[in-house]
Amino acid sequence: MPSTTSLPLRVLVVDSDAAARAALCARLQGMGLRVRPAAGIGEAAAWAGSGVPIDALMWAPSPADGDAGRACARLRAADAYLPIVVVLDAQDDAQALAVFATGADDLVQGELDDALLGARLARHAQRAAMLGACRRQLERQRGIQDNIADPVITVDDHGTVLDLNTAAMRRFAAPGAAALAGQPLEAVIGAAPRQLATGERVWLRGVEGAGFWAQASASRWGEDGSARTTWVLRDLTETMRNERMHDEFLASVSHELRTPLTSILGAVGLLASGVAGRLPPTAAPLVAAAQRNGERLSKLIDDVLDLAKLEGDRMTLQCQTQALAPLAGEAVSAAQAYAARAGVHLRLRCPASTPCTGRGVSVDADRLLQVLANLISNAIKHSAPGQTVVIELSDAGDGQRIAVTDEGKGVPKDFRPHLFEKFAQAGEGDQRGAGGTGLGLHLARVLVQRMGGRIGYAPGPGEVGSTFDVWFPAVAASRPARARVAP
Repeated sequence: MPSTTSLPLRVLVVDSDAAARAALCARLQGMGLRVRPAAGIGEAAAWAGSGVPIDALMWAPSPADGDAGRACARLRAADAYLPIVVVLDAQDDAQALAVFATGADDLVQGELDDALLGARLARHAQRAAMLGACRRQLERQRGIQDNIADPVITVDDHGTVLDLNTAAMRRFAAPGAAALAGQPLEAVIGAAPRQLATGERVWLRGVEGAGFWAQASASRWGEDGSARTTWVLRDLTETMRNERMHDEFLASVSHELRTPLTSILGAVGLLASGVAGRLPPTAAPLVAAAQRNGERLSKLIDDVLDLAKLEGDRMTLQCQTQALAPLAGEAVSAAQAYAARAGVHLRLRCPASTPCTGRGVSVDADRLLQVLANLISNAIKHSAPGQTVVIELSDAGDGQRIAVTDEGKGVPKDFRPHLFEKFAQAGEGDQRGAGGTGLGLHLARVLVQRMGGRIGYAPGPGEVGSTFDVWFPAVAASRPARARVAP
């Protein structure tokens, strides 16, 4: 292996003539080089393949070495990048051509100045060092690629396969089949590049019909002025199996919890209404607390199930173009009773200058009402009796906005980055006392994003109060918009 250090060059001297070999070794040592002698090709090949560092090989061919071409091939087999410099006694152009035809790197004929000889050896060693570094880098990259468990396929700008890793060969190449390189990607995996580029789950045709669901990611790069794309095809078989187990578990838990919870809530509701007789003053608060917590548990079950469907991309949204004002009014009406119990006023604003009913947005009405119900109930929870929660509609750029503003204490600064995270709840006592699952805002964000909108937060003036706003792009005509459903 060639040296990349500044140490003296290590030269292997091969000559079957002991006297000539000793003379050349002495000369090289006199130049400050480190020398290792070899009596013939067999010994030289053994040294070259032993792993002992060698920067260059100087070889004086003799009849004892046999055919020069085979001799060079034997040395190359031991170390493909070892520079071979042939030494001839006298100038002979015909012999020089024959030497280069064997695969040697350089030729020294007759007497050569020591400085020039040293410079040529150093140059060959430098070149070999660079080739060796490139080889090691290629081997490292190939090793990394072949140890990736997912198929990795590189194609050109026409979608023709150029290279595959071991996992791709195992997945798509039948034993004894023709080489996959050079074939169209779609013919190899059963999906076109445009399908992979969507980022959605796609069914790939494996070897002998063993297909699988996958998700692709692309890395685009260039080579010699041509575009290349490397596709990593992530096998989703295990992921989807875990999703099914997750869904089955949630469905089972939901069923097992809902059935007794419905009975409990029914019985508690009857007790609270006085059907079983008037409750003692000490029992009434306990029954009311049981009813509130039962309803809270029921909402938690609903939220967990909705979250599982949304994160698994398995919830179908029935989006249609409709006006926001009626939906906002319906949400406010539904929250009036809760606001009245809390002593909070609700106010719906739709300025006359804003064409709230003249333009529509594409939303799922039920899911938008779920989002608004969450925002309005949160605003009520964090408002003191006598305060007002304002629900305001307005045009915003090329879309429409609904803002829910309260006059409460606001959201602590250190908690704002976590507002829309799962199970996130501020640590202040009054906010914890208001109850909640910690899933409402996260669900609201996911639902709004799935409907093509945005949801945000802003503190009120002087950090008092909060405004949560939802924005959707406006559409001119009524048209149904189907939500994407993943497998």
